[in-house]
Amino acid sequence: MTEQLLRDLAPQALGAVIRRFHDFAAAEDAVQEALAAAAMQWPRDGLPENPRAWLIQVALRRMTDHVRSEAARRRRESVAAMEMAVAETRANQDDTLLLLFMCCHPALTSSSAIALTLRAVGGLTTAEIASAFLVPEATMAQRISRAKQSIKDSGVPFRAPNRQERAERLRAVLHVLYLIFSEGYTTSDGPQLQRLELSQEAIRLTRAVRSLLPEDGEVAGLLALMLLTDARRAARTGADGELIPLAKQDRDLWDRNEIAEGEALISATLP
Repeated sequence: MTEQLLRDLAPQALGAVIRRFHDFAAAEDAVQEALAAAAMQWPRDGLPENPRAWLIQVALRRMTDHVRSEAARRRRESVAAMEMAVAETRANQDDTLLLLFMCCHPALTSSSAIALTLRAVGGLTTAEIASAFLVPEATMAQRISRAKQSIKDSGVPFRAPNRQERAERLRAVLHVLYLIFSEGYTTSDGPQLQRLELSQEAIRLTRAVRSLLPEDGEVAGLLALMLLTDARRAARTGADGELIPLAKQDRDLWDRNEIAEGEALISATLP
């Protein structure tokens, strides 16, 4: 239970820290340290009252320590940024969607942006991302590392995009969401055929993108595709985990609510 909770909270914490400090690599390190601390303390001491706030504040403290090793100007800015972030934490803001668009940075190629987002938002390992791109794991590790360095070298702030920037990054964002969903629906690695938490997260994020862009047909189409595909999930495997072909699936197991929602999206979008 703790492991799944930390997986769900990690991109939210990372988005909150990056939004304040604008340094992806350092923020990721700070969040990883906070996750490690939580993995040790929570099973022993019990869950804190607000796990998300706990995780963000610990990550912010780690990040502040990093900033304090630099110039005095950066030190003063870190204190102000931490106070702002703590206030936003109390508002219980979910930064996952913000992080999604931030990762599709203009300094990156489309493939690098997708790889970085799958790591930060989707929670995929480097090996899983490499499998999705059909490249060796070492190659993907280098690509993600170069993506972080490209953002740092570009001088373009790693911040929340405005409306125009969101529109320019949308294609990469939708590609990322599709790959996250696909990895959840048919897992590329491990003993499980499906990773439900990934496909559900992809659907949740796509709903969130659609709430930002309700008139966009590409967003609606992607959400419909996910829903109509996910609706068959319960009928895809047998009692022993074997894959059941579409023609032999028990259609009574299909999720009628997801089918109805997907069909409604298509009907509203096609005209």
